[in-house]
Amino acid sequence: METKDAIFALRKDLGLSQDAFAQKLFVTRQAVSRWETGETVPSTDVLKQIARTFQVSVDQLLGDPAGVCQSCGMPLDREELHGTEADGSKSASFCTYCYQNGAYTYPTTLEGMVENNLKYLQEWNENAGLQLSRAEAKEALLQYLPTLKRWRENHG
Repeated sequence: METKDAIFALRKDLGLSQDAFAQKLFVTRQAVSRWETGETVPSTDVLKQIARTFQVSVDQLLGDPAGVCQSCGMPLDREELHGTEADGSKSASFCTYCYQNGAYTYPTTLEGMVENNLKYLQEWNENAGLQLSRAEAKEALLQYLPTLKRWRENHG
């Protein structure tokens, strides 16, 4: 995915017009239009500003195909991890564990997702060389998960 497509997808996911997106970034609607058509690419500073403002990674804005599930935060680095839309196509935003046939699966609450993710704490610690306690991991998840699309939109 190219930067122009990533910015367009982010804006659409947020349900914002080009004008509203531009206002939040203190740029013109024309600048957003030029980014989305690929006529120009935002500067590094503007990419950082977009990332901070909309709580996404710069990697995502640069079109990194290995985003994360917008429900649980799991890396979507392999095609088979992507969930499915109602029409059977692969979801660009959600993993197969959280999203199937165009609908969210369990857990249905943010708290449930936190508890579900904590089941993998030992594996995360080993893979990342960390030693997070359950309480530390829970606090981190309570801060991080609400930034993901599913919980931002409060779909449950």
